[in-house]
Amino acid sequence: MGIYGIDTVAIVVTDRRRAIEWYRDVLGLPVAYLGPNIPGADPASRGTPEDPGHWIELGPRRPLTRVHLCETGDRESGPTGITFLTDDIHRDHDRLKARGVRFLSAPEKMDWGESLCQFVDPDGNEFDLKQPAETGPSGGHKS
Repeated sequence: MGIYGIDTVAIVVTDRRRAIEWYRDVLGLPVAYLGPNIPGADPASRGTPEDPGHWIELGPRRPLTRVHLCETGDRESGPTGITFLTDDIHRDHDRLKARGVRFLSAPEKMDWGESLCQFVDPDGNEFDLKQPAETGPSGGHKS
């Protein structure tokens, strides 16, 4: 078998603790893995949201793609090219907006049938939120 998907996508942030709170509590992504914050620690040991190591993953169970929050000191904000999927873009737009998320655009149905809007995280990273034209019972895109 060859390459069959993407495991993680890195999102550069300036404060990993704040980012964990935002992606977990505002977007609603479950914490999948928090590496230890001790150099040379056993890889099986875990960090906590208050004391995470460098490797931080949020998102669904594998094989679905997760985000890896990657803390750096200096960074440029802007488009990430990352699109989050939803089965109800208007519900999630309203939910996130009520939690203080800044949107760059309102949900709009595109000519090809999908609905899109754009939002930013506290570091200025820009993301798309997309509702596929057809969704299956689990919210995934029908093939």
